[in-house]
Amino acid sequence: MSAVTPIAAPTATSTDILRDQFAGHIINALIIAPRQPGIARLDVDGMARSAYEYADAMLRARSP
Repeated sequence: MSAVTPIAAPTATSTDILRDQFAGHIINALIIAPRQPGIARLDVDGMARSAYEYADAMLRARSP
């Protein structure tokens, strides 16, 4: 049996972690948002993309 070399996980920066935390909170809001007449809900991939777009905007707003 040969030894398996583990693959190193990418190192996350504090900004990456904060971005993921923001996106996690945002997607919760997107999932529970009430349906509105005439407005189509996003699919799961669309919600994920939107969550990260909002998270990126929040990070930009924090920058001086």
